[in-house]
Amino acid sequence: SNDPHVQILRIKNRLSPEYNASRCSGGYRDVALNLRICMPETQRLGLDGHVCELQLILKSFYERRSNEGHARWVAFRNK
Repeated sequence: SNDPHVQILRIKNRLSPEYNASRCSGGYRDVALNLRICMPETQRLGLDGHVCELQLILKSFYERRSNEGHARWVAFRNK
């Protein structure tokens, strides 16, 4: 990151052709970035250690996503 306040901790590229979406995520695909934002405001609020996830998803995937699809993913994750 070019922003000194943002630390990229991990990138999960589930759009990669090498990623086995059927086996690893129940067919779900996206790119997820785990970030930490560290600046005076987050330090003051005690949030400078908080990690957040930013999900990037193709519009066509987003339009097909549904509550039923999310329920399938949760069942897959909880196996």
